[in-house]
Amino acid sequence: MALWRWLGKTARELRVDGQAELAEGLVRLAQMAADGQADAAAEAAPAVERTARSGSAPEWAAAFAGHWPVAARAGDQAEGESVLPAALARLRACHLAGGGTPEPGSGCGPAVCAAEPVLTCYTNIDGPGHVVDRATLLAESLRHTLPGEPAWEALVLAQADMLIDDERPDEAIRELDTRAAAARAGGAGVSLGYAFGYVRALRHLDRYDEALSALERVEAGMTAAWPGGAARAAARRHTDTERARMLAWLARAGRRSPQEARAALPQLREADAHPRMRPAWAEAAEHLVAVGALDNDWRLGTALTTWSRYFERVGSHRLCLRVSLIAARLAAARGARWTADCALRRAERALERVRRGAEEAGDLAEIRAEAARRAPRGLPVAASEVLPLLRRQSPDEVDPEYQADLVLAALEERPGDAALLNALGQVGRTLGLTDAAAERHWPRVRSAPGDQKAALSLLETLLADKDTAGLRALVRHLTDAALTPDDDPAPRHGTADAESPGIAATAPAG
Repeated sequence: MALWRWLGKTARELRVDGQAELAEGLVRLAQMAADGQADAAAEAAPAVERTARSGSAPEWAAAFAGHWPVAARAGDQAEGESVLPAALARLRACHLAGGGTPEPGSGCGPAVCAAEPVLTCYTNIDGPGHVVDRATLLAESLRHTLPGEPAWEALVLAQADMLIDDERPDEAIRELDTRAAAARAGGAGVSLGYAFGYVRALRHLDRYDEALSALERVEAGMTAAWPGGAARAAARRHTDTERARMLAWLARAGRRSPQEARAALPQLREADAHPRMRPAWAEAAEHLVAVGALDNDWRLGTALTTWSRYFERVGSHRLCLRVSLIAARLAAARGARWTADCALRRAERALERVRRGAEEAGDLAEIRAEAARRAPRGLPVAASEVLPLLRRQSPDEVDPEYQADLVLAALEERPGDAALLNALGQVGRTLGLTDAAAERHWPRVRSAPGDQKAALSLLETLLADKDTAGLRALVRHLTDAALTPDDDPAPRHGTADAESPGIAATAPAG
């Protein structure tokens, strides 16, 4: 039985039993998680848990309520190491209730299993590298569910995902078939959402036509399978991103029209709002760029930068690696040197955190070699004239990535120039590269703490990056410098304006 059908049936039973408040709370939490509202779910969950622990509420209700804030973060928000400790704590609490392995019905209950967010975290962090951990946890968890229960179905789909990440998609299909037959033999069956397991396996087997047909069946039955609102919207996002990725690849292979593939790509703002969509969206975008159906411009680059930095921040290293490699390839192709270099460095950091990354390491080396073959950005004017040149550009001419490359080339000749650093900070904020811009600021601020303009520019960059540790370090450094007499302040190459007109300084999307 599908989770949402089970939840609707259970909520009706709770209302009949006089527990309408609990019923509404449980449904609301599940909807928040489906919509990715992790903060709202975390705020609402304690009150629902208190209600679930009072009166004649089912024994599974409190665990069900506590499940959703963590599930939202690992699921729709695609967090990894940032939420793994909380997911593991819930797993220990539910699976080791009473100091030992719980009997069926204690701990998790039939609808959700505390192992689900942990498995999702492992996948986000490094799916292929955590295959053994996932297989071990799945073997233990499946023993405490019954075929046809929502928790059982979610774990079976996680089992199929694990097999695919272990490069065994054909075995994943056999596993899905076997488990579905067992559920039908018990009179339960599987939900329409079970088809998503087949879609991913078929895609990895290059059986795209069959995978698209499976998606069509899901879409045809969507109204009946998922209630309106957040649940159906989440299923729609899953369907749309899978279709977009496959059609984009087929367009690149010459088997579908680029126009059809481009029309299938969800809006960028939807992927901004739901990080789970981002890796598939980025993959589809790269294929569409290759066939000329999508512009490879700085706006696309800024989105990919923002997304890959998000995955790095939440510890989803495998997802960060995938998006960073795409960002680097596209940036190198459009000649955006700074953007490409930052993406490559981000990919290198992610590669160090994953196992089984030989293919990605090869991709990284190939992109770096391609980038190295490109000549450094030459200055069309003297370094001292770069900012006046950029200020004279009309709005239609402004390309923040080109501006950044010119400013960086000028800084090679005039290191520590406060005006150039300020301009780099502004364009870095536009491109979502505030971390890289701050890195360029620090040597000047450390060598010349009395340069207030450079310090202010760094402060603005750190604030834009929400870099709390960096802000503390800056305050400590400036405070220590103020307490230490300096009779020989470092010379300045320039004076930063509060804002350099003509230099892109808009906030990045996402």
